[in-house]
Formats: sequence, C-alpha cells, structure tokens
Amino acid sequence: MRLIFGKWCALVSVSALLSAAHATETPLSLADAEQRLVNVRQVLVQEADIRAREAERRALENLNLPQVSILVAGIAYEKDVSFTIPFVNERADLDINRSGIRSQVSVVWPLYTGGRTRATQQLAGARVAEAQAEQQLLQLQLIKRLSDLYFSNQMMRQVVAVREQTLRTIALHVQRAKRFQEEGLITQLGRMQAEVAYAEANRELLQAQRQYTDIQAALRNLLELDSLGCLATNLPIPVQPLQSPAWYVAEARQNNPVFAQLVAKEQQANQLVAIERGKRLPEFFIAGTYDLNRSATPLTEPDWSVGVGMRYNITTPIGRGASIDSALSRKEQLQFSRAQVNADIQLAVESAYRAVLEHYEQFTLLQHDIELANEHARLQRQAFEEGLATSIEVTDAQLRLAATEVRALNSAFLYISALAQLTQLAGSPELLVATLPSLTQSNACTSF
Repeated sequence: MRLIFGKWCALVSVSALLSAAHATETPLSLADAEQRLVNVRQVLVQEADIRAREAERRALENLNLPQVSILVAGIAYEKDVSFTIPFVNERADLDINRSGIRSQVSVVWPLYTGGRTRATQQLAGARVAEAQAEQQLLQLQLIKRLSDLYFSNQMMRQVVAVREQTLRTIALHVQRAKRFQEEGLITQLGRMQAEVAYAEANRELLQAQRQYTDIQAALRNLLELDSLGCLATNLPIPVQPLQSPAWYVAEARQNNPVFAQLVAKEQQANQLVAIERGKRLPEFFIAGTYDLNRSATPLTEPDWSVGVGMRYNITTPIGRGASIDSALSRKEQLQFSRAQVNADIQLAVESAYRAVLEHYEQFTLLQHDIELANEHARLQRQAFEEGLATSIEVTDAQLRLAATEVRALNSAFLYISALAQLTQLAGSPELLVATLPSLTQSNACTSF
C-alpha cells in the first residue's frame, strides 16, 4: 500500500524553484527540528522561570539557622546621676560624658516557629516542581505543534506536486482538444470545456502554492530560522496503533505533566495550610548580644546578654481563622480539579485514539479509490482519442483523480496529527517513533 503521488513536471514553477533552492541546503529531519526547539524563546523563558524559583528555594534553606548581625555606630551621650552616699547620708551628683564607636554582635536563633519554617521551605520546593511540570507541558505542546507544521509542509509539498501534474495533464488535453477541433472531430464547446478545466486546475495549483508558502513561514517562525531548507522526514504511511486505548490512558495518568502540575499545586496548598496554622502557635528562640567595645556601652545596658524567649501574637490585623479556611478551600478546589482533569484526560486520549483509527481507515480506503480514479482517467483519455468520450468527461476524471490524491494526503496528515496528539496526551512523545519507525530516518531530501 502506498500513496500515489504525482511526479514533478518539467515546467518551471514556484514549487520547483523552491525545491531547487532547498537541494543546496542541509536537510532538516524531524529529529533535528525537535533539537532546535530547545533554544526557542518560549523554552528559554520557561527555563529562566525555573532558575528563578530554584534560587528562591535555595534562599530559604537557612531559615532555621541562627541570624547573626553586627551593629557599628558612633555614639555620644551624657548621663546625670544623683544618689545618697550611705552612712554619711550626703547626696552626690555625677555628670557622666561618654563618646566612641559602639560595636555590638547580636544573635537570634529560632528554635520553634510552629512548623512555618519547614512549610515555607517545602512551599518553595513545590513551586520549583510546578515550574518544571509547566516546562514539560510546554515542551509537549511545542513538539505537537512542530509535528503538525512539519508534516503539513510535507503534505502541501506533495499537494503542489499533484496539482502541477494535474495541470500538465489537462494542458496536454487542451492541446489535443484544439487539434481535434481543427480536424472537426469535436465542437468549440468541447475545446472550451477543456480550457475551463485548465483554468480550474491552475487556480487549485496557485491556492496550494500559497498555502505551502504560509505553512513554511509558520514552521520557520516556530524554529526561529531565517531559511527553512528541505525537510528530510517524509509524510509517513499510516499504520494501526500498537496499543489499546486503555494502555494510552494508563500512560497519560503516569506521565502527563498536567498531573505533576496538580500535585505540585496540592503540595503548595498543604504548606499554606501548615503556615496559617503555625501562626496560631507561639515562637521560641535564643537571643544574645555582646558588646565588642565596652567603653562605649551605655551604663544602663549589659556588656553581654543571652536568654531564651517566647513570642505569641495575641491579635493580628488579618483573621487567622479566615486565612486557614481560605487555604483549606484552595486545597479542596485542587482535589476536585484533579478528579476533573483525570476524567478530561481519559476522554481526550480515547477521542484521539478514535481519530487515529478513523484517519487510518480513511487512508486505506482512499488507496483503492485512487487506483480506480487513475484507471478511470486513463480510460477516459483513451476514449476521447477514439471519439467515444467528451472533453468534459476527460477533465472531470482527471480533476477527480487529483481530488482523491489530495484527500489521501490529507488523511495521512490528519493521521500523524492525531497520533502526535495521542502521544502528547500520554506524556511520551517518543511513542510516535515507536509507532512509526520511519520517522527516525533522516535521508537526504527527495523531490517528486
């Protein structure tokens, strides 16, 4: 079973010029194109976000360690002291003046914070995991878009070839119709019918060429290339899926990054609940100070101090109960979302699987239709030569053949697009190559 593609005609055309230009450039296989996705702007933006969240996580690693600070300040003060001298019962007045550089080391070491320290650190780690899941999801989406654009280019390249072959065939028929009219074998109407069919075939070719140019531009934009070059991985021939729908559903539940993203969000919600609950608990800490320059220490302050403290906020400007309720509601929302996403993913996988089978069956049936249409067009041309068929019967048969070939190409493209969607939902784009080993081939570009 194979696609019946038209051969390139000898006439100079836009697609022929494009192929000639591409032949001098390095072939771009699907695997090469996927490698280029690593450096596209969207991926670089996501990687920068991961690095930012990772830096935030590292910044919180020392929350449970002592906080040491040093204070250095120029100081000058005056203190009047009055007191009664014992035994002599006389009053004495002292005027104390001091100035200098005061330097003091302070230490605060949190011993217990109600679990908020650990929850804050785990919250930062969950944010990193969420960013990583978002990156995986973006990569799957980009690979799916790349596959669609890559193979739509390959499809349109062959559609242009089919349209060119049809135009050439009808052009030969027009010449034959003109000769037959001159010989009196057909009427002017027969010749005009051939010319109308030629105009229609030409319009179809021009439309296909414009679509081909637009799709090439879209692929260049995705890969951020100045020029595209030729594409080395051909549009594959559809085959039946290797696994059952239930197998793909199981793969999706295990590998789809949407689930990892939800898990990370649930972890964040759990830590937010822990943080809000921790605000209801007291904090315990060790605190100490040491003056390095005692000559500048005020008389009313110790040269050093150390102790264990406790702090508890009796009232806060934000209601703690409401904050806990908000965090718990967010957690409950995520649990419902997880159940909904699970159902949505299963439905999407089963739908994509059915689409793969549908386009495979359509492609298979169209191969027989192409053979019949090709034979029908040949017989109509032969009958016209013998005066047994009209001009419009010849052109209609040729246009139907072209339309059937284009439908077969479109079915092959829709098949690979649905299969790429299925493997994207499964979270394993490598399954595309497992189903279609021909995608691993990176042969030099061939023309039709």
